Amino acid sequence: MPDSRERILDIAFQLVREQGATAVTMAGIADRAGLSRQMVYVHFRSRAGLLTAMARDHDRRSGFAERVAAARELPPADAFERLLREWLAYVPEILPVARALEAAAITGEAGGGAWRDRMDDLHGVFRAAVERLELAAGWTVDTATDWAWARVQPGGFDHLVSERGWDAGEYADRVTRSIVGELVRPAA
Repeated sequence: MPDSRERILDIAFQLVREQGATAVTMAGIADRAGLSRQMVYVHFRSRAGLLTAMARDHDRRSGFAERVAAARELPPADAFERLLREWLAYVPEILPVARALEAAAITGEAGGGAWRDRMDDLHGVFRAAVERLELAAGWTVDTATDWAWARVQPGGFDHLVSERGWDAGEYADRVTRSIVGELVRPAA
């Protein structure tokens, strides 16, 4: 049974990459996996549950979660910068699933809950990093967290890199420098 769960996740991620958000249907995944639709529902109660599991599984398998945890061991400003860079390097990997989740949230589909779940997780990680910082004047932990979190949404990456042709590395550098420059109190 665990093998079928992994196979479902692999196939679902592959379908999103190949065909976009609409390809992630329980029936389509079951068909591609050679399983009954009921078996897909045994592992994932809903499309939203499947989408959430896809993102979390990729976090784990890709090493992203470990890299973020390792960043916490750095001094606060360095840890914050590393977190930003790790996330921005990860966005291209997770972009198809992120955009599928975001689309579900916009259209009011059940997957919208999965989008909020993922973005709430990211917000929490950013908050933990911001709480350790010496913030520049005018920022609170709440406003700095919200600002950094909003600036690194997958949609921004997609618009500038995919649609406007920015280099992904340049995008990451500019966004990171901008956020750190705005939020972190300069060293004396």
